[in-house]
Amino acid sequence: MITTREPVAQCKPVDKLRYIREVLPYIEKHLDEELGPEHIAGRHFVSTSQLYRDFYACTGHSVKEYIRKRRISNACEKIKCSDLPLAIIADESGLQTQQAFNKLFKSVVGMTPVEYRQGDTYFYFYPVSVGEISLAVKVGKETIPECETTRFYDSCLVGIEDKAIAALKNTINGEIKGRVFGRNGKQIGNRLCYELMTQQAATGEPDLFATCVVNYNEQEISDGWNYLYNSWLATSMFEESGNGYFEEYIFQNGGPRKLKLYLPVKKRKKEQHISITSISEMSFVVGREKGHLLRGHNAERKASEKVMNFLQEHHPLLIRNAQKFYVCCYDDICECGMECGDAFTLPAPASRHFGSGLEVVHIPAGRYAVLPDDRLGDVRVGAAKLELWLQNNHIAHENMPVFAVYETINGSYDSENIRMKLYKQLKKPNETVQVDKNG
Repeated sequence: MITTREPVAQCKPVDKLRYIREVLPYIEKHLDEELGPEHIAGRHFVSTSQLYRDFYACTGHSVKEYIRKRRISNACEKIKCSDLPLAIIADESGLQTQQAFNKLFKSVVGMTPVEYRQGDTYFYFYPVSVGEISLAVKVGKETIPECETTRFYDSCLVGIEDKAIAALKNTINGEIKGRVFGRNGKQIGNRLCYELMTQQAATGEPDLFATCVVNYNEQEISDGWNYLYNSWLATSMFEESGNGYFEEYIFQNGGPRKLKLYLPVKKRKKEQHISITSISEMSFVVGREKGHLLRGHNAERKASEKVMNFLQEHHPLLIRNAQKFYVCCYDDICECGMECGDAFTLPAPASRHFGSGLEVVHIPAGRYAVLPDDRLGDVRVGAAKLELWLQNNHIAHENMPVFAVYETINGSYDSENIRMKLYKQLKKPNETVQVDKNG
């Protein structure tokens, strides 16, 4: 627990670090020139060490690594979409020799420029958008001490942290001492769980975490996790390590005022590659719900429950044997489904009993751009990246939304055994007619 009796400063990190908003577009405009951290720092009137700290906090990359990856990403586009000699592409990438270019290219992409030109996979390192930066994130070794865990159960997730803190105070009959951590626990039936961990000893094993601090209210906590996981992590040089996340309470005058969010991370082993491949037809029984874009997860949950309720009553074996699951979000619509096979049909009473948003969706066979996503994150974030990549590489595609397919491995539903891929249907050669999802 971190306790303070001083007023908590209302300082938004993005205001303090607003010059990074100018640094990012400046880098984009000068990628084909000599571009060093010292020059960038001097131009923006900060020290080189300050630039390193602030750029790292906002983007999850060192300045040098970010520049290297953006240069290689631009080179990848030229290699695939033009007939320019590799020597010219190397020169336009700001590297003095082709040997240096080849070495850097292989270290980033995992193959030589020649292998990349001849292969069927695509690499794209997305530039960080200044509009996406909303929190300063620190990456470093943090020690979570030995703790005693108390589990609190409730039927409602909203406000569960406050109820858990109040229950803990009643249990110990006094002031909470030491550091206090929290996180969601394992749900039992319809009872949601929140775990509070109170410090018992100062010892603990240090681990690598990405951390940020948010005010203690439902919206800012939710926004903080969404930013940390779906925005910052997605474009950083890190990936989730799977060692468990934490929230540390910062108390003032006896009550929680802020939370420090801990996301366990490790250095990303490899960058994501997009492939263009042919797939067979897939069929899913799908539930559909309308929901505001910013509250899409609630619509996603309702759509999923609609399908599960129907299948539990009419096709329980389908649930037991399911291995592939479908999610698609477009406009203000969320669709969730389960693989059902080509011959599956919905009985007439299904739509009357479970609502009009239940149908069988057939994904046609054909060529698709496929983006694996090991984070199992927000489908909309990955979809936006895939759409941007298609646009920048001038690849003709159907006017159909991106969809995700989650596939279980070995029948297990934990995150280590689930694979997620995003799909976008491409046009057939010489095809010019666009197909709209709504007909």
